[in-house]
Amino acid sequence: MRIVLLFILSHLIVVPAPSETLAETLSGPVKVIDAGSLRIAGQTVRLRGIATPAADDRCPFRTVTIACGRVATTALMDLTAGAEVECDIPDDSDRSRTIGATCQASGYDLSEGMVYTGYARPIKGAPARYREVEAAARKRKRGLWRGEFPDAVNEAASKR
Repeated sequence: MRIVLLFILSHLIVVPAPSETLAETLSGPVKVIDAGSLRIAGQTVRLRGIATPAADDRCPFRTVTIACGRVATTALMDLTAGAEVECDIPDDSDRSRTIGATCQASGYDLSEGMVYTGYARPIKGAPARYREVEAAARKRKRGLWRGEFPDAVNEAASKR
């Protein structure tokens, strides 16, 4: 499954947001913290443009309740496994806390990858292509589209 995901995601077009001024790019190996956060080059980074389940979230999934926060975290681990990750940090970031960044693993957008796998939803201000990817994931019932996203994720996504 990892190979299929990497193949599909490596062919997605990545277009940088034109309105951002980038201060720096962080790169190197990552440690995944949760479904939307990772640690790279000593900095905690939150993937921009998406809402994901919290680490301890549980979700209705068919006839059972699953630990969807952990499952979604594992999805991000799969997307970053063995990949060189680069995160573009906006110029106006406060380095004393978790910063929002656009991150790529081996050339594909991790936020878009999480939406593609069905473990994240785009939020207001996310690139339009994320909504197209979300529609396809929903149609194909990928990830949490086979069940339900946690309320907080749905609320963040509905504020668009």
